[in-house]
Amino acid sequence: MQESFIKKYFFALLLLAALVLGFMLFLPFLTTIIVSIVLSVLFHPLYRKINARLHKPNLSSLLTVLIFIIVLCIPIVFISTVVFNQAQNLYTWIISQGAVDGLMIKANMYLAGIFPGANLNLENSAASIVGGFANGVGSLFSATLTTIFSSLLVILAMFYLLKDGPSWEEEAERLSPLSPESNKHIIERMKLSIYGIVRGYLLVGLAQGTLMGVGLFIFGVPHAALWGVFAAIASMIPTIGTAFVAVPAILFLFIIGHDGAALGMAAWAVVIVGTIDNLLNPIVVGKSINIHPLLVLFGVLGGVALMGPVGILIGPLVISLVYALLFVAKTELYLR
Repeated sequence: MQESFIKKYFFALLLLAALVLGFMLFLPFLTTIIVSIVLSVLFHPLYRKINARLHKPNLSSLLTVLIFIIVLCIPIVFISTVVFNQAQNLYTWIISQGAVDGLMIKANMYLAGIFPGANLNLENSAASIVGGFANGVGSLFSATLTTIFSSLLVILAMFYLLKDGPSWEEEAERLSPLSPESNKHIIERMKLSIYGIVRGYLLVGLAQGTLMGVGLFIFGVPHAALWGVFAAIASMIPTIGTAFVAVPAILFLFIIGHDGAALGMAAWAVVIVGTIDNLLNPIVVGKSINIHPLLVLFGVLGGVALMGPVGILIGPLVISLVYALLFVAKTELYLR
């Protein structure tokens, strides 16, 4: 009896040590693994269609990855290059004090006419923004090689997850101590969240950001692509949304004396950009997820704070996982 007790606890300690060591080994690549799983879930329907015709898993997975690179990676690299160049140009313009002071003086005079008695010190605010922007550019340069390496790992992991993912999923369900119903609920909930968040919030945000960037370009706002990216991110903020970018752009056009362009930009923001969410959201999201937009926003902000830009995707998924686990906890503890 004592020998069996010793064996049991020795094995438990050995298993715990192995799990901790394994987690530490995978921890540096945790973000890469999560992104690979998300992309594999998104592209798995395409993989199934290709494999249904070819009946060759390796070739089907390779073709799916190539389509992913052509459809998503190349446009993202192109857009990122344009945005980065515009960010550098904006930074150069900002640090030229004459340009900043001139615009800030005009802005102070314009806003003082609207809000008499208000003490608006925009010069100091601009200086703070310059400092933060400079730090961001430096971080971007230092992270370039890491981003390239992580992207290659994501592509490699996608190849194997597409063709072997279902069998790994079945193995994980067999190893899980939860009931089959709970395992299925968690997996299905996460898949629905991936589809809902990526196709919903991110796709709608991409559409709104693109349209905002086009409008900014048409009406003569500098660095339109850069502000379009900010608009895409701001679209996830409840109530405010793309107005976070549109309102300053309209005020900028008024300040520099382009009243007609300002009115046109306002009409574009309300009619074109403002209605795209109502048109696309029911189509691409539907009832995939049931998470309040405010929780999604906090998930995005918290994810970015912890994991950087990829947190935009991972943060809301973590919230969805918490929803699923709470449901399973209630089921396992109270209904079984």
